[in-house]
Amino acid sequence: MSSIFLGVFLLAQAAPASEAEVLSRTVTVTVTDEKGAPVSGLAREDVALVENGVARDVVSFSLDRRPLTVVFLLDTSEAIQPAYRLHVVPAVTAFFAGLPEGTQFALWTLGERPQKRVDYTDDKARVDQALKRVAPAGGSTLLDGLMEATKDLKKKEGEHNAVVVVSATGPEFSSTYRERVVESALLPDTTFLSVLLEEGATDNENRTNYDFVLDGLAKKSGGVLANTLSSMGLDRELKGLLACLTAQYRLTYATPPELKQRKLEVTVAHPGTKVRIQSPPPAKKG
Repeated sequence: MSSIFLGVFLLAQAAPASEAEVLSRTVTVTVTDEKGAPVSGLAREDVALVENGVARDVVSFSLDRRPLTVVFLLDTSEAIQPAYRLHVVPAVTAFFAGLPEGTQFALWTLGERPQKRVDYTDDKARVDQALKRVAPAGGSTLLDGLMEATKDLKKKEGEHNAVVVVSATGPEFSSTYRERVVESALLPDTTFLSVLLEEGATDNENRTNYDFVLDGLAKKSGGVLANTLSSMGLDRELKGLLACLTAQYRLTYATPPELKQRKLEVTVAHPGTKVRIQSPPPAKKG
């Protein structure tokens, strides 16, 4: 254990709050190694948490075993058409095949208008069947699709959710402001994972919208935005996103109730690890 980590850990033990002043908050953290592979086998003793510059007592830390719900949004605009059958469909179906058994999922496409092609199910065979019936055309409706799909997901009230986006960089024709998308699409216990394919010609405004929305949702939810220059790299990137879903832990810590803003830093006592923190839901009294 490094001296830095040990110092943080000892500080957390040195200043406990009284029970009357403590809330119990739980956040989801994703822990991967330098290559993006999930890190398993971690325990409470392996982590330290600092909130607003003050070390907190970590109450529990364990892998997230809650049932998973995934919403997958796929760009099926004209920009993705040349790679759709050869690279995109095989990579997407492989992603679904790798989801943990029992995962509920929905599939949306974004060409011309957002459409839910597969309603919530755990039948993975339906994905391949649905994608084979799609003919990419028109412009992308990514921003509108995110608004509709997350509103639909909210009705499910799941406890462990992920929104996965695969988008090219062709023209985007949504009617929703990008700031509103980031504000409205974020849901508690939901991680946003995206792959942006550098395929399709668009103007600077559209490209800025892609980066603003996908990067903003990733950072605020503890997720990932990956970029690949070619659709041939999509399979690799989706495997990385799938790994993130199996590298999520639930961390519960003690904290004062009066804080209005909470900036969290989580340290893991393993070299080369990367930790992403999901924005916490409202606190509950412990």
